[in-house]
Amino acid sequence: MSKTSHLKTFLYFIAFILIVEGIGALSSLFAGDIKSIYNNMKLPPLAPPDYLFGIVWPLLYALIAISGFLIFRLLGTYKTEARLALTYFVLQLFINFIWSIIFFKGYYWSGVITILLLDLIVFICLIKFLKLDKVSGICLIPYLIWILFATYLSIGVALLN
Repeated sequence: MSKTSHLKTFLYFIAFILIVEGIGALSSLFAGDIKSIYNNMKLPPLAPPDYLFGIVWPLLYALIAISGFLIFRLLGTYKTEARLALTYFVLQLFINFIWSIIFFKGYYWSGVITILLLDLIVFICLIKFLKLDKVSGICLIPYLIWILFATYLSIGVALLN
């Protein structure tokens, strides 16, 4: 691999990180004052303190970006499979983006439906990623676990508020 090729790969990697982290930041911005809204909700048991979300989500977005990048690199080798996997990747990013906006604007039950769809799409994405590149799939496991927990929290909030 040439130096130009290494640089190009590195720039794609950085672009994935910046784009995915940026999507998370924009979603949070459009959702409003999430911290205040969260602290004024009736929360179910096991609801974490608000500061934990600011630690967990950037780490999860980094893992999501790494997983997407690893599949993106396979487009030349596994064109059809990688393209389909990346379609699910983009779809889950979009659903993730709109979930915070829907939920924190007070549409709790719509948020529950949205996050259930997100759970399904991330699970499909994870399976497709594992088939193409084990590391990319493994990077999505913490994300799936977290959004399954977020599903529990969303249902709890919808029931209590």
